[in-house]
Amino acid sequence: MKKRRRPGGPAALPAPSPLARKALGPYARGRVISAAPGFPRLALDVPWDVFASQAVDEGTLLLLHHLPADPPASLLDLGCGYGALGLPVAARWPSARCVLVDRDLLAVAAAAHNASALGLQNVEVRAGLGYRELARERFDWVLCNVPARIGPRAIRYLLEGGRALGAEVRAVVIRDLSAVVLGLGLTGLVHVGRGARHDVFALPAAPAAIDLADEEVYARDETEFAGLRLSRPYDASEDPAHFRLLSLLAESLPRSAPARALAFRAGYGALPLHLKSRYTSCEVLAQDRDLLDTAFLRRNARRLRLDVAVRETLLPADGLLPESFPLVVGELSASAGPSVAARLGPGGEALILASEKQEREWLPRAAPKNAALTLLLRREGASLLRISRPRAR
Repeated sequence: MKKRRRPGGPAALPAPSPLARKALGPYARGRVISAAPGFPRLALDVPWDVFASQAVDEGTLLLLHHLPADPPASLLDLGCGYGALGLPVAARWPSARCVLVDRDLLAVAAAAHNASALGLQNVEVRAGLGYRELARERFDWVLCNVPARIGPRAIRYLLEGGRALGAEVRAVVIRDLSAVVLGLGLTGLVHVGRGARHDVFALPAAPAAIDLADEEVYARDETEFAGLRLSRPYDASEDPAHFRLLSLLAESLPRSAPARALAFRAGYGALPLHLKSRYTSCEVLAQDRDLLDTAFLRRNARRLRLDVAVRETLLPADGLLPESFPLVVGELSASAGPSVAARLGPGGEALILASEKQEREWLPRAAPKNAALTLLLRREGASLLRISRPRAR
């Protein structure tokens, strides 16, 4: 249920390195060059389906131009993506301890790969949601390229949270968020840089009383799916057509309850929680790579008292036996679709949302051998498909 990103044209980037293909699998897209003045020139492998996968973001480059004057002994890059901000800093100051954190496991894999490929021994890359696991650590700098659709409470959390770690905070935001940042009334906040579409703010180190584990800062509103009230985070999909398509998938579920079901790219829980409420005896496993989505999936499951297991993995079938699930449901991303389809289990059934392009051009070739592929409907640029295989005798 997260926003479906539309990748740009695939022709502009050089091919990813062989090591990137090994590290990122079907997500590997190509290479970009980070060439900020005063910083080492770095070649960075980028994946599909993450922020700024076509080129290094203008806001990132602007923030690199407006860092504190004194070199850091330690720094945190919060929301690091594939490393476009933190890795140039780590390369410029090789004696600094550099921790890169992101909530998206794909971004974490890409940043870790790039740090290794560049030989940066002073970099540690972690998966994490905000400051949730960082309360006992201290840094000289916290750097953050603030997401555009994260909400005012989360923006305050990102800025004040850095102070709670003893750091000077430097954050870049799109111009539309500048008034929001100024309206927070943060003591000592200074505007230090302006670009064509971004602003950079500095927040000096100071005492801060804030709950670094507070996931409520991301809460946006509640929505309804198949009779279930769900808490929805900022940065989740706002596309009504997408929600309608998920409803059509839910309406196409088999009548009889499977023993086990896997819901991949589960978002904040609509499909897996509907599965559990419909098939009460079914063991439901929900998978997503975004830790914000899985945090809200767990919140929704607790509130609804629905026992759904949650896995945070890069690909849906990572670490699973392919024959484990008689029923698999979910939505293919443009980059991981073939890998997902190829690992659906024998004797099982899959209900999959895909783009019409995926359905027509490559899904028939990527589906498991001996599988029956049935088009259930096409609507609003998407296709709902059933993939099934004869049950083993």
